[in-house]
This record gives sequence, C-alpha cells and structure tokens, in this order.
Amino acid sequence: MNFSKNLALATVLAPALVIGVANAAQPGLYLGAGVGQANMDKDSDDLDYKGNNDFKISDEDTAWKAYLGYNFLPWLGVEAGYVDFGDFRKDVNGSKLRVDANGWDAFVVASLPLGPVDLFAKVGGIALTNDVNASQFGSDSDSDTQLAYGAGIAYNVGRFSFRVEAEGFDDNEVDDFYLVTAGVTYRLSADKPAPVAAAPVPAPEPEQCPDGDGDGVCDSVDQCPDTPKGTEVESMGCNCHYSLNLEFAFDSAELSINDMVQLDALVPILKNPKISFISGKIDGYTDSTGSESYNMGLSKRRADSVYKYLESKGVNLGSRFTTQGYGEADPVASNDTEEGRAQNRRVVLRRTDCK
Repeated sequence: MNFSKNLALATVLAPALVIGVANAAQPGLYLGAGVGQANMDKDSDDLDYKGNNDFKISDEDTAWKAYLGYNFLPWLGVEAGYVDFGDFRKDVNGSKLRVDANGWDAFVVASLPLGPVDLFAKVGGIALTNDVNASQFGSDSDSDTQLAYGAGIAYNVGRFSFRVEAEGFDDNEVDDFYLVTAGVTYRLSADKPAPVAAAPVPAPEPEQCPDGDGDGVCDSVDQCPDTPKGTEVESMGCNCHYSLNLEFAFDSAELSINDMVQLDALVPILKNPKISFISGKIDGYTDSTGSESYNMGLSKRRADSVYKYLESKGVNLGSRFTTQGYGEADPVASNDTEEGRAQNRRVVLRRTDCK
C-alpha cells in the first residue's frame, strides 16, 4: 500500500476543513476501537537494536487500537489512545526474529463534515515501544517518542460513527511504518437540537383615556385637573414641585388678603382624601432688620400663622406638614433696599413627599 498517497490527500483537504463548521457535530466526548493491518519496514538501526548483528525486517501483522476523544469546537478536537501493532517476524541467518510494537498516542483532529460523512486529518505523537527478540541475536527493548499523523473518512449514524483511516509513524520515510484500520466510534453526548425561538408577542397598545390637562394622568384619576402640561406629577396628577410664597408686612405675622386668597386655592387639594398622602414644609423667614433671636421667633410665628389658617379652613394637616422658622437666613433678595427686604419677609410652603 502506498501511504504517501493517503498523506497527500490529507494535505490537500486540510485548508478546506474550516468550511464545514456550520454542519459540524456538537462538542462532546466519544470513544472507539478499530482493527486492521500494521506494516513495518525497518532495519536494526531504526529500532535502536544494540545486539551484535544487523538485520532488516519487512513484515505486516494484524493490529488493534482503542481511543478516547473530545470535540471542544464544532470542527476541532483531541484524541488519545493505545495501539498494539502486533508481531513482526523474519528468519535471519537461521534465527527466528520477532519485533513486538505497541504505543500510546495523542492527536489534534480537524474534521470536514459533508452531510453524514466526515473527512478528517490529524497530527500528534506516539510513545512507541519496540521489543526485539531473537534466539541468536539476543533481546532488546527500545522506547521512543515519535511523530504521528493520519487521515480518514467516517460515516455517521446517530451516535455511532464507522471510520476507515490510515496513520503513519516516525519522521523518516513515510512508508516505513504505518497502520490502516477500520473501526467504530460511539459519542457519549448526543447532539442537542437547536432551540426554536418563540414568535415574539407584540406588546398591547396602551389604552387611550381622556387627559384634559395633558399631564399623562387620566381625567378619571387626576385629582389636580388643571396642572400645566409638562409639569412633573405623581400618580394622582398633582404637581410634585408645588411651592407657594407668601409675603408679610414689616414686623408682622398676620396674613394679607392676597395670602389668604392663595391659601384658599390650596384648601380643596389638601382636604381631598384621595391625596391625603401629600406632605410638606412651611418655612418662615424675615429680613435682616432687628436682632437675630427676635427674627428667629418672628419667622416661626409667620409659619405657624399659615398652618393655623389652613386648619381653620378644615384642613387636617396633622403631622403631614411641619413648621420651621429660619430668621433672616437664606435671603432671596438684597436687604439693602425696601423692595428686597419685602421679598425676604416671607413664608414658603412646598411639597416634600415627591422625589
């Protein structure tokens, strides 16, 4: 048999191995065994024989092997196993010469799937042992690591694969030691079927509802129906950043008519039981006229006057709103002018329950 032709075929096919990636088997573990014929054509130097006589042995014998492999990519894997090449015999000057050969090998294996058929090529090494026995020459044993290579074809049926392959060993002439086998492989992990993607379910269109003020809250729910469009509101449609500024006369904590009108507009909202969660702060301030301690008390009285007025209108503020006096702190205008001081004499009421 001309092993060179088999090796040349594998060389031609190697660049095309990546083409079959889309059809390759799923990664997984497999094991197998094969039986065939081994051929040895070596002399005593090739076998590292250290006896007194030179010889050349050219023989063939039945061989077998067992192996374990793993595909870690769809088209690429590794394989390792044991090979018994058999006994090679020859009569040399009346002496019966026998060479027993066996070894452990390992390969990197690349495959090209073509439907149910796989073409494959592999390269690796073998830890080869040759035991030479001769009645006149004496016995000797040699162990050596050598190059190993091969190519073959496999036919896949379910988890089984029936393969025929040719392997060569040693790095001298290609035809001096080779093995041809036929065998069967069993995959321990079956191919997983590709999952079928479920058809996307379109999201239902949001139901349209009347929204008179355009704040995104339906009129049937909206408890503040006149909120300007674009205002940030909570789930009940009321302004999250509502703030009310009330101005006071000099050295006074009494509400003006204008202050009362503004608070009266707030009363229906605060009395609404559906939005009783609204809470906030009532903060009082003064201008810089007078002592700091006096202004602190005056600012607190101004805040309390707003709280008491709302309570007098039937609003149960309870602990929803707190009052605090800050004196002349945090001015909003200059205290050097009458107009600025008037702006600083104020009470600010604002929500704190919306973030």
